Amino acid sequence: MGYFGYYVAIMALTYLVQYPPLLIGLVVIFLARRFVPDPLVLFRTFGRISQLRGQIDANPQNVTARRDLAVIYLDRLRPGAALALLEQALGRFPDDAELLYLKGLAHYRRGEHERALGPLVRAVELDPRVRFGQPYLVAGDALAALGRFEEAVDSYERFVHASGSSIEGHVKLARALKRTKDTDGRKKALEEAFVTWRSIPGYARRNQVGWWMRAHLDALVG
Repeated sequence: MGYFGYYVAIMALTYLVQYPPLLIGLVVIFLARRFVPDPLVLFRTFGRISQLRGQIDANPQNVTARRDLAVIYLDRLRPGAALALLEQALGRFPDDAELLYLKGLAHYRRGEHERALGPLVRAVELDPRVRFGQPYLVAGDALAALGRFEEAVDSYERFVHASGSSIEGHVKLARALKRTKDTDGRKKALEEAFVTWRSIPGYARRNQVGWWMRAHLDALVG
């Protein structure tokens, strides 16, 4: 793909500058992305919430329905609603690694970074392979938000070891290494991001093109 992404970005920006309202709208959506759910998520989950709610009402012991509904609420940026369901599910299965991961993710999404760490650590203690290492990624994000960058580096390294095809993991590792003043480590992590990009199939590239562009930007700005 080379520098094609830069060419596309420049052409798109040139077009948008000619239409200020469209450009302003895109900026507003970008800034509000943490609070506004993806419309595709809303469409995909339409009707599923009421279906799962019906299953829970019919069988209050249905942990699977609670978990699935919690995942939808997380996708819809409603971590508080997800957390309530996960607490109920964990009341029955306190050592379920996936439920603990989702609980940690819900705390992180609520900005409760310190509270996120306990469930995430417990999840990988129970099953190091749960969600292909995602607990390590979220823990790294929480630690970085807390300013604990050396610990974040450890979490990101564990994540890329578990999920080496993730461009996101390599980029976040590079950013954490930058905060620890490890210049050589940061450079190596970005190089790994580019090597990984060249080795993954097309569908995986489409899903990670945003992180590929971030890797190039990080390498450019130093």
